[in-house]
Amino acid sequence: FLPQLLGSVLILLFLICFIVISIKNKKQHGIVIIGSLLITIYSVINILITLNILNLPKDDYIPNFYNKSILEINEWKQKNNIEIIESYEYSDTILKDYVISQDKQAPTLTKDIDKLLVTISLGPDLDKQVIVPSFIGLKYDEVLKYIEDNHLSNVLIKFQVSEKDIDTVISQSKSGTMKRNSEITITFAKSSEDDLEVEIIDFTNKTELYARSWLEKYGFKVEIKEDFSNDIDSGLVMDQSAKGEIKNPKEDTITLTISKGKQIIAPDIISMNKEEINKWAIQNDVIIKYQEEYNDNTSLGDVISSSTNKGDIIDTSKEIVITISKGKLEMIDFTSLNEFINWAEQEKIDYQINYENSDTVKKDEIIKCSHAKGSLIKDDDTVIVTVSKGKVISIPSFVGMDKNTIQEKCKSINLSCSFKTGGYTENTKAGIAISQSKKAGTKVSEATSLTITLSAGIQEKVNVPNFTGKTKSEITKECNSIGIKCTFKYTSGYNSAKKDTCTSQSISGKVNKGSSVTITLSKGPAETYKVIVQGEWLSQNPDQTKATLKNKLEKACPGATFKYSFQKVNSGIGYLNPNSDIKIGVNYCTQGKSYNVIIN
Repeated sequence: FLPQLLGSVLILLFLICFIVISIKNKKQHGIVIIGSLLITIYSVINILITLNILNLPKDDYIPNFYNKSILEINEWKQKNNIEIIESYEYSDTILKDYVISQDKQAPTLTKDIDKLLVTISLGPDLDKQVIVPSFIGLKYDEVLKYIEDNHLSNVLIKFQVSEKDIDTVISQSKSGTMKRNSEITITFAKSSEDDLEVEIIDFTNKTELYARSWLEKYGFKVEIKEDFSNDIDSGLVMDQSAKGEIKNPKEDTITLTISKGKQIIAPDIISMNKEEINKWAIQNDVIIKYQEEYNDNTSLGDVISSSTNKGDIIDTSKEIVITISKGKLEMIDFTSLNEFINWAEQEKIDYQINYENSDTVKKDEIIKCSHAKGSLIKDDDTVIVTVSKGKVISIPSFVGMDKNTIQEKCKSINLSCSFKTGGYTENTKAGIAISQSKKAGTKVSEATSLTITLSAGIQEKVNVPNFTGKTKSEITKECNSIGIKCTFKYTSGYNSAKKDTCTSQSISGKVNKGSSVTITLSKGPAETYKVIVQGEWLSQNPDQTKATLKNKLEKACPGATFKYSFQKVNSGIGYLNPNSDIKIGVNYCTQGKSYNVIIN
């Protein structure tokens, strides 16, 4: 109100001076003087109101809740009957359960709103990605301050004998982008001299990381205990086994007692209302999760159950699940099956869908429901909804009808008919039905799907001639001209027929156009080849001899078969055995015949 007060005072001083001068000089008109006096009186009253000297009622504005506890908001809410809508987000600067922002500020009047949206801090986000720099060369206190300022929650401090400056970082396990809760090890330099005696400092209200690392620096073994404390915040040292005493690191173990925060004993949550629960949870830094459900025996807004019983010791790291009653569940009025299913699943109601035919209710519309609108649905009830399958239809015979006629017929009796094209027939024209997926006379519900197969047309016949003695190219040309498919294969052996001429065929005479015919072609008469086996092809290594002969003989005699074997002898190893069909010198090999090659 300071600017308003100063403005009123300045106006008042100006008017007083104006009136005094006007009266003294007697130059101003009386009406002007009277007007000035009225304005002066108004300014005086305004000053008195601003200073609240008159104690007049004044409008109440929305306070600024920034960085204020949610408890203050709840008290203001109850006093002014304002609905508070809470949202939560992480914050590095605002403490947990304190206000980050609000959607309405002064000069908004409290009387002009019925709800206020506030954003509450969840504290720092430990999953947040941060960039951790290299600490190499930095001092111990600098590093610990960075760890605390940036909320790094999984840091291990070690000390190692080094020639580097004492208490400076000589290595770290990782740096760069990582989550705040990522594990990182930082190693500091320490003196090579063993400290025989060390005075233990007071770690009260220090972090566990600070106290543990300080002790481990001097070589002490550290034990950690946890206990509740009403005075020391959770995670800080509340007690230690030695303080201000001289201890020997080689002989003594120091026990640190870390605060678990104040011991919280669960009240009788079942008997509390939501406002009382919220206030208790905030005061004790307890995590609450609400869920709602209908209940026959619990009034709307009352607690049905809690995951914590009266007298339990609370673990503040775990949430307490509280179920609030939505009152008794009554059946609603719904216009579609989907609307009912969505509602039933949302409210966790057991339901069953039955289907039956109906001559009066259209397919997929609701015929009846086991519970009338407004009737009570008890916890163990199952709501049964009966849905129409439509009228019962007797499927007619569509065979012999054309597509247009079938479509009109299906539409008139509410069948869902689709079509596909079958094969060629002996006497049914293209587009005429030759079969259907359900037999005529079958009783089905309306909108049932039915597939109609239409004829591709009357099959054209062609005459397959005798191809015996004709060449492959001649046969291919003739097959293409009459509209049949020809595939070819060769005889298993050699014969007197000319090579690549037809010796037999799979079909002949009248066949459907597009049919396949298999043609067998001759390999032709067997040929005999002359091959001269040279002595240099042979080696004292039998395997080498076999490899050389195999290569030479199969190239010289294509179509002949050679079988290789070895026979043990005392001399002539690697040479051809006298009993071998193939010998050194001139040999003759005929296609289709087999020859034994025996190697010593």
